[in-house]
Amino acid sequence: MKKKVRSVLLLALAVMMAVSAAGCSGGTKTADMDVAKVMDAMLEKAPIEGGIELSQDDMLNFYGIQSEDMEAFAANLAADGITAKEIVLVKAKDEDSAKTVESKLQSRLDARRNEFNNYLPDQYAIVEKSEVKRDGVYVRLIISPQQDELVELYNSYLNG
Repeated sequence: MKKKVRSVLLLALAVMMAVSAAGCSGGTKTADMDVAKVMDAMLEKAPIEGGIELSQDDMLNFYGIQSEDMEAFAANLAADGITAKEIVLVKAKDEDSAKTVESKLQSRLDARRNEFNNYLPDQYAIVEKSEVKRDGVYVRLIISPQQDELVELYNSYLNG
């Protein structure tokens, strides 16, 4: 009888711990987002004239992001290299991959800031107010004169 009571109490304790751990597992729940669909909406709102859509090879070449770190991605940037318009949306394979992608995109943003600083002041101002943001497995880099509107659009998809 004592063993049965003890077993029930241990089971109840285990369930309570699992429920509380799930409750602490973090922040707001993100929707399952189709990054290609979000990119289409962003480009409709803020077109990138002469923009190029990046391939998986381009993601490695431009950002150093390995294909095995991405479940899905959409990326578009101004082909001229002197216009501060660049959107990169990545759904990483897992949290660790998301952190890797975030680091790579931050390096890219830092490089863009260095390129535009003292060279193209109007474009530098755009890049300077840009940021890399990670939400769970989703990571974004948005460099655009319409930064605020695009972030708001992205968040509307992210939060479902």
